[in-house]
Amino acid sequence: MIRQATAADVSAIVDMARLFYGTTDYRKWADFNEETVKALAETLAKDHVLLVADEGGELKGMVALFVAPFMFNSELKAAYEVAWWVNPDSQGIGVGKALLAAIEPACKAMGCTAIQMVHLSTSPPQAAAIYESMGYAHTESSFTRIVKWQQ
Repeated sequence: MIRQATAADVSAIVDMARLFYGTTDYRKWADFNEETVKALAETLAKDHVLLVADEGGELKGMVALFVAPFMFNSELKAAYEVAWWVNPDSQGIGVGKALLAAIEPACKAMGCTAIQMVHLSTSPPQAAAIYESMGYAHTESSFTRIVKWQQ
């Protein structure tokens, strides 16, 4: 069952976020901060879109999006992905697709007219194929430079 996350899910979401973070290149320059992620999950569950795949009380995956005004036209709202994760033991059986399908009605209910998903350099190739099969178009790529400012 896909549902909106609650405060009771935050601990499991933090655990999934830790696993997700370990697969990203961000781990190379910033440590995972549990308190930061906990606060973010609480905010997303309360005021944004944070859906979980719940199988008998055990969370198998999540998708999280911030809802905000579109930066080029504040009359429109958009949802911006923070994370999309399925636990390794639940991958390949449709959990990820179910989460992705569930964000559209959740975002529509929040008044969004666009949904932006992210494809990381470390994302599995099938993620982009799933996006495209569900009608998403490639709109941008992101590049990160880690800088160390001199004091």
